[in-house]
Amino acid sequence: MSGSIVRTEVRGLDLCLEDDSLGLSASGENLIWISLPASDAERLRLEFAKVQLWEWNQLEEVKSRAELRYRRYLGSWLVMCLAAFSAYIGYPSFYLCIGLSLLSIFLWWRAGLAEQKAAEEAEAQRRAFRLDWNYIQGRQGESDESSGS
Repeated sequence: MSGSIVRTEVRGLDLCLEDDSLGLSASGENLIWISLPASDAERLRLEFAKVQLWEWNQLEEVKSRAELRYRRYLGSWLVMCLAAFSAYIGYPSFYLCIGLSLLSIFLWWRAGLAEQKAAEEAEAQRRAFRLDWNYIQGRQGESDESSGS
């Protein structure tokens, strides 16, 4: 088989893409094969390549964390803009401007603190991670069996 193969989390089931055909195989036996249009096969080939990259699988998580971080800092920036506008409007009295500036500083500090807490939790998860060699050896054994047959 010269196409690309993606191992699934279901033990023994593999997705195979060869030329313009998509197949499902179990323990080396072909179960189902379907023909795909050339454009769909090319798109699926790209998806297969992305699945095999660990970094690509982490991209959505990184993107959602960045959006959350930007939302937190945006609140602080909006309050600072309100402070500047209130300073322009209420020239002789700066009480509202100072209050909004302090609120903006607090929001900025809280966003930084939440980001630091998330980084510490991620570091703790990385330190707590223990590799399960039995699972990896089992998957490697499946890979060896399917390539040998």
